[in-house]
Amino acid sequence: MSITSETIIDDLENERLPLPTLPEVALRVRETADDEDASITDVARIIETDAALSARIVQVGNSALYRGVNPAETVQAAAMRMGLDTVRTLATSLVMKQLFQATHPVVDLYLRKAWKQSTDVAALSAVIARSVTGLEADSALLAGLTHCIGLSPILVKAESDPALLNDSQKLEALLYELYPVVGSQILKNWGFSDMLIKVPAEHLLTVRKGDNGQPDYVDVVQVALLQTLDDPAHPLAQVDRAQISAFDRLGMTEDVEEIDMSGGVIEVEEIKDAIL
Repeated sequence: MSITSETIIDDLENERLPLPTLPEVALRVRETADDEDASITDVARIIETDAALSARIVQVGNSALYRGVNPAETVQAAAMRMGLDTVRTLATSLVMKQLFQATHPVVDLYLRKAWKQSTDVAALSAVIARSVTGLEADSALLAGLTHCIGLSPILVKAESDPALLNDSQKLEALLYELYPVVGSQILKNWGFSDMLIKVPAEHLLTVRKGDNGQPDYVDVVQVALLQTLDDPAHPLAQVDRAQISAFDRLGMTEDVEEIDMSGGVIEVEEIKDAIL
């Protein structure tokens, strides 16, 4: 069967397109952290039910970003060091890499490339957000990691159409047309906030007004993507950055060398090391 944008949209609208789900432990962490009566201890106990996630949380808690005088030897100690909001974000971030894996070699190539782009964008987004009033670095990190999550189910679907899968130009045109709407639906299913659901849907739009004229997470991700993009086929690769209003709302120029960010390149690399 031939895969087209029409067939994918039809499958999406009729709930026939298999969409990725967050692992149970990440969902439980998010639900518990969103409970105003929850504590760090409550969240730590959930994380401790997953050995791999526990090890990564402790590792991140001892990374250059959060390292204290004494090493954090338990999940609770690492979580106390990072704070509830950061732990909630990291619990989602650290399990996301598995959503960018595939068995088909062509699909695997695209998803590996998407994961690298996502981590590059996420790290820079977190740093940019720290200098913007009203935006949170943790949310910006998650926005960057999930901005192209919609690629995954489209690529998996394409496996059933060998002709499409082996026509890179046609496949990439399909991906860039559809991954924003698919990505937004995934984040809706995951129960993400409206401000994050907008990111996949709108980050490719070159004409925006932000959040009623104020900077939002779409602006942050769009700017971070433009600064890290190395794919000439990407829809934003050939745009005139001087015409991108997100730079103005964030108080930045279109030249990465002139962006004034606390921590700069070193901090970006530390964030990437933590989430990879």
